[in-house]
Amino acid sequence: APMILMTSKVLVKALQGPPGHLMLTLILVEAGIAALSTLYLLCSDAGVVRRTEETCYPIPKRVEECLRQSMPQDGLKNVPGPEHSIIHGSYCVRCCLWRPRDAGKVHHCAVCQRCVVGFDHHCGVFGRCIVDANMPCFYANIGMMFAGMITAMMAVLSSSSMPPEMTGT
Repeated sequence: APMILMTSKVLVKALQGPPGHLMLTLILVEAGIAALSTLYLLCSDAGVVRRTEETCYPIPKRVEECLRQSMPQDGLKNVPGPEHSIIHGSYCVRCCLWRPRDAGKVHHCAVCQRCVVGFDHHCGVFGRCIVDANMPCFYANIGMMFAGMITAMMAVLSSSSMPPEMTGT
């Protein structure tokens, strides 16, 4: 707590005067971009393959037999879709749904337990899959973290080089 208090006093001092107003504007813009990016990451279901009648049926024979006999599906591999089908790419035996054929890289996330289109990785910080659709927001958050640190450092350095009569001390 004392470290936070000291840091906030230094930043308040750094944000006084014309250079400080520019720094404050930069900090607010960076914080706004980071907040909107985080909101999109947390509230959107980007890339999730939705359960519909079209994506759930027909159930492949192998999977249907396992389900009817209450056998575990652990040893089953994903079932390739019919060659003549434009829609059905492969059947995920963990989600029990057909993945789209023309959607690019579709992957079953072991953490989320669902199939997503454009999968890159599962982010433990946000608790979400990072996919092609939300990747710009993910990069924006990382960029705003570095930009915020640089801006805060510039504000502190500019306040230490200002004459005492401008800082009010």
